[in-house]
Amino acid sequence: MRKITKIEYQKNNKNRVSIYLDDSYAFGIDLNIMIKYSLKKNMALDDDFVEEILKSEEEINVYNHALSILSRSVKSEKQLREKLKEKGFDQQFTENAITKLKSQRYLDDEKFCELLINSKVNSSRQGKRRIKEALYEKGVHRDIIEEKMSMMSDEDELERARLLGAKKLSTLKEEDMRKKCIKLSSYLINKGFEYSTVKKAVSQLIDKSCDDFEEVQDY
Repeated sequence: MRKITKIEYQKNNKNRVSIYLDDSYAFGIDLNIMIKYSLKKNMALDDDFVEEILKSEEEINVYNHALSILSRSVKSEKQLREKLKEKGFDQQFTENAITKLKSQRYLDDEKFCELLINSKVNSSRQGKRRIKEALYEKGVHRDIIEEKMSMMSDEDELERARLLGAKKLSTLKEEDMRKKCIKLSSYLINKGFEYSTVKKAVSQLIDKSCDDFEEVQDY
């Protein structure tokens, strides 16, 4: 058995305390851990109890690190799990942290999905297909993606394609209308717009039906 001979707040972080056992520094812990185990001066600790305290400290460190990641930028559940794995944290502590963050709504794939859709639509003007691909890559569940994407109207999608296409059209130098049609169509498809949307947008922009998509390539 060892005895706690001193507990002091750490100078650089008042949310942590240093524990001294038998007059020697033993370990530092989160203030909440001290409260959880009612640690106080002259308290006797056996090795098993010390190990339990240190495991609780590790678990809260995982949670605090996860919270710090989310405070810097919104993340999907998959992204956060990958970040914690990179740090080499215990898998069970990682899952516990994720479960807690989800219950607190700090980690919410539905909200993440909405934010990413709005960002892609407003900043890069990408089409639905490209946005879906980005959400799949970030590990958002298919059902959530389909639900949120269904809220995007076809009219708005067409308008985004038309506005983006108009900007691109002003840079195309081809005199041949057919080549111009193909290049513009290829550009919008690469931006993630669906075939039917691209066809309508291009027809509106250059007043020409573009039925021949066999020659559409990456430009």
